[in-house]
Amino acid sequence: MMKSYLCLVNQRLITSKYLHPILVVLFILWSSMIFAQEEALIRYCQDNRFNPVGFNETLKNVRVSSASMRVFTAYEKSLNGNYLGFSDDVLALKSVNSKYLSDPFIQHLYQLQRCELQLHLGEFATAKKGIRNVVESARSRRENQWVSQAYRLLSNVYLHENNKDSAVVANYKAIMFAKRSNSKLEIALCLHQSAITHAQFSNIQEAVTQELLALQVVEKLSNQYYECVFNRFIAELSLDAGNLREAENYLRKCQLKSGRISSKRLKLENDILRARIEIRKGFPNEVLVFLPASVKGLEQLKDYTALGEAWMVLGESYNAAGQIQQSLDAFNTSLTYFDNSGEQEKMAGVYHQIGLVFLSKKDLVKAEKNILKSILIRNEIKERTRINESYFALSNVYAAQGKKQLAYDYLRRHNDFLRGNYFSIDSKKIEDLTQTNSREERERLIETQEEKLQKELKEKEILKLQSDRQLLGISIVIAIFFLSAVSVFFIIRQRNTLQEQRESEMSQTLLRSQMNPHFIFNALSVIQSYIYENTPEKTSKFLVNFSRLIRLILENSPKEFITIDIEKEILSKYLTTQKLRFEDRFNFVIDINEELLFKRALIPPMITQPFIENSIEHGQLHTIEHGIIEIQMKEHLGMLYIEINDNGVGRTKSGKIKKNKTHRSMAIDITRERIEILNKKYKGKGSLTIEDFDKKNKTGTRVIICLPIIYENTTFEAYEKSTNN
Repeated sequence: MMKSYLCLVNQRLITSKYLHPILVVLFILWSSMIFAQEEALIRYCQDNRFNPVGFNETLKNVRVSSASMRVFTAYEKSLNGNYLGFSDDVLALKSVNSKYLSDPFIQHLYQLQRCELQLHLGEFATAKKGIRNVVESARSRRENQWVSQAYRLLSNVYLHENNKDSAVVANYKAIMFAKRSNSKLEIALCLHQSAITHAQFSNIQEAVTQELLALQVVEKLSNQYYECVFNRFIAELSLDAGNLREAENYLRKCQLKSGRISSKRLKLENDILRARIEIRKGFPNEVLVFLPASVKGLEQLKDYTALGEAWMVLGESYNAAGQIQQSLDAFNTSLTYFDNSGEQEKMAGVYHQIGLVFLSKKDLVKAEKNILKSILIRNEIKERTRINESYFALSNVYAAQGKKQLAYDYLRRHNDFLRGNYFSIDSKKIEDLTQTNSREERERLIETQEEKLQKELKEKEILKLQSDRQLLGISIVIAIFFLSAVSVFFIIRQRNTLQEQRESEMSQTLLRSQMNPHFIFNALSVIQSYIYENTPEKTSKFLVNFSRLIRLILENSPKEFITIDIEKEILSKYLTTQKLRFEDRFNFVIDINEELLFKRALIPPMITQPFIENSIEHGQLHTIEHGIIEIQMKEHLGMLYIEINDNGVGRTKSGKIKKNKTHRSMAIDITRERIEILNKKYKGKGSLTIEDFDKKNKTGTRVIICLPIIYENTTFEAYEKSTNN
């Protein structure tokens, strides 16, 4: 019995001995999978092909950390107009510790969501303050697309305040930073925001111009979702200008695009615009046939903004059809949805419509009450364009009540407004703009078809010429060709083999020189010690930084060049890891000229790392007091000038201390060879110089690397140059 018990205890001990490492491995694999899926979602959000429909499908098929998933879910609800769900999710995220939002993009997205929530709650001052903090953070990270997104939201805040000048300035900044980013879609979204701004202040012609530019961008990107959205907005602007034919034309384009991407939400929102067009054409009864079904569909999607629009249009349809009570019920429902989504200006518009309904019924008390509500809201939000309509309507109410003085006062306000704020909607110019775009679109299609036809004709001519050749001399030509091909094939294969072998050896040697195996071993030892010391925060910080560093090195080492900002990130991660490893016994400074970052200068990957590693390991920076490494990059005499300084023990003392000199000499030789290759390829005069930092005391080391300066090719299209207005 005792023997059996001892065997059982022994088995449990063996099991526990092997179970812990297995669980650790499984946890690491699971964490890697979550990280990869999170990265995929982030890339999708920042991609030029991004659209809410595809994002919804992608979100269903991934598993990420609960905190990140909440951010993405809130983002999805915001994109689809579900502002109640969005508000609940963002408010719930306040209880989540921000350290669980490990990725900078997710942190950026969460901060924007908080600002957007404050916008919907009417807390404009708080929203603007938060957005400025987001801008500052994004600029410090050199993320131009993020800066553009923040300024675009800031423009929307100013729009809700009816502050035209500030909204235009914020959107101009958004466009400038969007141009500096790699996202053409962000440029299109900024142009769309500019069009919305001009439309709100009745500058319809400029709004159409901006939206047509946005449409051209997304057409080049083949982003059908935003093609649909922008076509519909052009249709709405054409309708506001009174161009029913152009409105129907662009609505048809929108319906065609939305059918291709199978978006129920886009189809239902198209129905709202179709209803507005039918009302303008004088067919309200036709609207009452299809729009109620669309409203039910929008209720299932919880798109509160679109629901408010749909019920308002439904109210107009009932009123035009003479069904007054149904009209009032629809308007009241519209008010509820606009209140949920924080659309104060649209609520004012609904109250104005209700007042007109009561005015038509001769119920002057309720007409006065609702029109005054509309005026009150528009005064509170400082709306100075559409309030004029309410002045005129209220003048009619007081005239019907026999209150001549009040009627005169509001009519005078109406006339004063017209004299001081004259807005002209030139329907002919707007129609010319939309028709010109349609003609250009057809011309682009015809040109594409003509090019295809010409290509096919040329191919036929070539085939015909080949078939007309005489058989005389074919055997000789084939023999010569065959022998030549064989000779060339073997020569090229031999050269390629030698070249590949040399590049492979260089790559392997370079990788070994870039990342000392002892550093990786020591880093893992540090992680192990943190785990044993039960310090999860240090462990997490070190592991995240170390894993990101390894990922960056593996991704960028095979490349011939990388941008300066990526090199900066690699060096920063590497030095931070070394600081954590040696418990902050030294500091570092990376100073890169702003012009190099802005122009996206290129640099061979990890060309500075071996010398930085020498500073730490052989310069004994981890043992001396106040150790520091300074890295400086700038343009000097048409060359990329890189200077690495440390205040270590110096080359003389280091040579006496270290026993193995192979590692350093390999790094220097490899770097010199890389510089020679660059000099030959780009006809430069690159060089490598190593000297004492303090020549008198022979302490510290200064490494100077000069390379031919190369910039990444970045060009803007013609439509981008025309957006500076």
